[in-house]
Parts: sequence; structure tokens; C-alpha cells
Amino acid sequence: MPGPGEQGGKPSRAPSLLDNLEGFLRGIREGLEDDRPPAPPAEDPTDGKSREVGRRVQEVRRGDYVFRRTTIDEVVYDPLDADSTGERPCQ
Repeated sequence: MPGPGEQGGKPSRAPSLLDNLEGFLRGIREGLEDDRPPAPPAEDPTDGKSREVGRRVQEVRRGDYVFRRTTIDEVVYDPLDADSTGERPCQ
């Protein structure tokens, strides 16, 4: 039976800095080599398909800083394709 810190008779070791760096760089390389097209940009909110229906602004002043949160509610008209079954494809 293996002792504590051992797996199958071999002592376990923590990944080294070089192991972590190699994994990091491998992830970047795989991301750059990915052939999938990038996600399309968000639609222009003034394209006539969307309409703002509400806006709420909350502000708090603390010393020289103002913390502001703006919540915008909008309705977007986005009909399904005529040949679809009512389900939207995953993106």
C-alpha cells in the first residue's frame, strides 16, 4: 500500500513553475490556433429592433468619489427564422 503523498509507489510532486508556465502558454497557443470565427459584435441598439423601456440611476458619494450604477431595461425584437422549430441555436 502506498504511503502518504505517494501514488502507485511513486512519490507525488507539486507542479513546478515551468510546468505551470508551459500549461499557460499551451492554452494561449491553442486559443490562437482555434478555427472558430469570433462572436459577432452586439447589435446596434438604434437599429429599430430594440427600444429602451426604463432607466434607473443610483449614485452614492463617498469623499471625492461618486459611485454610479445605471440599469437600462430594453425590449429587443428578434423573430425566429421561418424554417426553425421554435428553438434557438446555442451560441
